[in-house]
Amino acid sequence: MIRFFILAITSYLGFKLVQKVASRFFSQKIPCPQTKPEVESEELVQDPVCKVFVPRRNALKAQKNGEDFFFCSEGCRKKFLR
Repeated sequence: MIRFFILAITSYLGFKLVQKVASRFFSQKIPCPQTKPEVESEELVQDPVCKVFVPRRNALKAQKNGEDFFFCSEGCRKKFLR
């Protein structure tokens, strides 16, 4: 019976040793990039008719009295210009 416990403990310690050695051999260290990816800042503009916020690059533009206004759709733009 004592031989069984000694064999079990020896097997467990051997398994842990092999696991530790194997993890050091097979672990690949991937270098972490030091620079953070740039996130494009997207300016939002508010449609004066329906009060929806739209990305400036996707908005429709109109001028009235020398001032720029941005719209979410052609319908809101036409409504504003009337």
